[in-house]
Amino acid sequence: MERNPYPDERAKAQGANVLPHQMEMEDLQPRKPTPAAAQPVPILDTPEAESAETRLEEARTVKYAIGKLNDFLQWFMAVLEITLTIRFLLKLIGADPNNMFAGFCYALTEIILLPFVQIVKDPSLHTNQYFEISTLIGMGIYYLLFWAVRRFLRILISGPEEPAV
Repeated sequence: MERNPYPDERAKAQGANVLPHQMEMEDLQPRKPTPAAAQPVPILDTPEAESAETRLEEARTVKYAIGKLNDFLQWFMAVLEITLTIRFLLKLIGADPNNMFAGFCYALTEIILLPFVQIVKDPSLHTNQYFEISTLIGMGIYYLLFWAVRRFLRILISGPEEPAV
């Protein structure tokens, strides 16, 4: 028979196969349930809390929508700038406007560059070969316009910043 170094424990009464943590679990008594009046009321059950939660959810939805609009504007700006860059390069190398791709690119970007036509005289290097300064000006103006709109949208969804001291 094994000798127990702690004589006040019930190891002999429970048997040798019972682990100490099992004995503790058996000794615990279940808690008595508290009456309903004594239980704390969850915060979401009050009308004010539901209203605050609804407003917070609506604010998150608006913030998400503005963020997605900002992402769309960034994508649109990238496509616009790439298209205008292709037009500039095609004009620079003198691509034939009767070519299907070049003609499509010129027709597509003609509408976009309408406000900048004849802002300055484009130097002609050869027939159909131009260094279109008006395209470069349009690219810069459109970039600044989209940058300003995106910056404004970011300000709308961000929190106020601490003033610099």
